[in-house]
Amino acid sequence: MLIDWFTVAAQIVNFLILVFLLHRFLYRPIVGHMTERENKIRQRLEEAAEKKKGAQNLIEKYQLKLDNLDKETGKKIEQAEKQADLRKTEILAQARKDVEDQRAKWLQALDKEKEAFARKFKKRGSQEILKYVRRIIDDLADEPLNNRLTQVLATKIENLDQDDRKKLRHAADTDQIIVRSTCELAAPEQRKLTTIFHEICGKDAAIVYQIDPEGPLGIEARAGNIRLSWGIENYLEELQSRVISLVEEKAHEQRRGNENGSNDKNGEKEDKEEDEKHS
Repeated sequence: MLIDWFTVAAQIVNFLILVFLLHRFLYRPIVGHMTERENKIRQRLEEAAEKKKGAQNLIEKYQLKLDNLDKETGKKIEQAEKQADLRKTEILAQARKDVEDQRAKWLQALDKEKEAFARKFKKRGSQEILKYVRRIIDDLADEPLNNRLTQVLATKIENLDQDDRKKLRHAADTDQIIVRSTCELAAPEQRKLTTIFHEICGKDAAIVYQIDPEGPLGIEARAGNIRLSWGIENYLEELQSRVISLVEEKAHEQRRGNENGSNDKNGEKEDKEEDEKHS
């Protein structure tokens, strides 16, 4: 078989021309396009990486802000709790103070009522007792009440020791002897007391007789700091103390009864609620 070298050379030339044309018009544009696309992709990836990095930095920044915000919020909550506890303490202290003030006012008012009751009781009681004592003495004795008061005071004067007699005599030298009684003393009783005083203090002693019908039943003689007396005031005070104690005891029992009744009602209410839950 004979080889046509011209044809072979022509085919080689054609092949080289084809390769050149492919490289010039096909391969280079494709490679250039691919390179350009690859550069764009790389650029986009770099931009994406930068954006991702920026986003990460932003996330870290916001996370730091959130952490700081949480810390500040925690501090504010803690401060608010402290302020609330402080305010609660202040309110409780103020409430206790108000309760103590109200209690003090109530006790003060109660003391005033007790004092008013004591004064009224003493005055009214002395008047009533004086009325009944007069009736009793008038019914059981042959002498009126003023005679008995005179005898009681005369006995006290006559029973004075020497020191007290000297004090009475010295007081009568510079002051009057005032005899004050609940009821008016008759003239014989006044003369009797005057005689006794003159025997001790001398006939120059001035004796003045006064009546105090509003006071408690009794009689007294006073000269300066010397005082001789008898009366039912001490008995009235003892009776008053017993009456007030009985009233307070009764009020205390009533309060205890009210508290027990309230507790019983609360217990019945709780038992009822418990039964309703079980049912």
